Amino acid sequence: MKFVASILKMMPVWFGIGFLGPVLAEVYLRTPLHSLAPIQATSANIYAACMIIGGLYGVFALRFGRWI
Repeated sequence: MKFVASILKMMPVWFGIGFLGPVLAEVYLRTPLHSLAPIQATSANIYAACMIIGGLYGVFALRFGRWI
């Protein structure tokens, strides 16, 4: 039961990795934003970077108790 509680306690991190990261990647790849910052990377690299950013944002939310 403690395992499930520890997994659920980290929900902001999982939300950042599993939802916010892919959404940020899709927004970057499907809009003209990719022409503003021309990065020579594959879509997998963009997804990985955005998932890391989403995870860090989730850690921030977990640490401080709010998203903003």
